[in-house]
Amino acid sequence: MARTPTLFSAPKTRVLACIIGVLITATLITAGGATYLPFNEIDRIGVPILLFPVTWTLLFLFAAMARSVWRVWAALSLLSLVHAGLIYQHLAG
Repeated sequence: MARTPTLFSAPKTRVLACIIGVLITATLITAGGATYLPFNEIDRIGVPILLFPVTWTLLFLFAAMARSVWRVWAALSLLSLVHAGLIYQHLAG
């Protein structure tokens, strides 16, 4: 009898991705939002802060429900690297 793949495989890695990975990624997305949102100066700071809970919730649900933990880590890493690059580009010049 063939074993069917479970939805919540690797629970320790998945919990680590849900807690630490999502928090870091959501924070970088919030900080990076101030660099590319087309608002005036005050709204560039306020809108990402107000959208932080939405961003965190969506990333948490993705990390909890994705079939592959490696895809979760790849998506979180890619989002983090892109937004870290945007922050660096904005601060450098």
